[in-house]
Amino acid sequence: MLSKHHVTQQVLANLPDSERIGFDEAMMSWWMNFRQGGGMRLTEAGYTALACCDLETYTFDVHPGLPRRLGQLLILDKKLNCPYFIRLGKNPQLVLFGGEQATMLALYGDLEKFLQYLTRT
Repeated sequence: MLSKHHVTQQVLANLPDSERIGFDEAMMSWWMNFRQGGGMRLTEAGYTALACCDLETYTFDVHPGLPRRLGQLLILDKKLNCPYFIRLGKNPQLVLFGGEQATMLALYGDLEKFLQYLTRT
């Protein structure tokens, strides 16, 4: 399982010198919860940084109410072990940077069912 520290170090190492920032600044600006035990949700800046590194992403359309459903956000925060980003807007999307969990979500075909699976594991 990847940690935020490891991901941050890897991305910083791959960024061009002109775009590279300090580790602490990257931790605070790239992660929604930058604490050690916090989840892997990315901010807009974090998503942009990871996307610049040509990492594989998997995008899923989600229910427009997802950003307001605290229970679902908490499950994602506690159970997803890969970086992810919630693209807000009229048609929100969940962008995963982890193939294993993206495959599971694709197999379930529904975020609600996938979250139920996550709570059981």
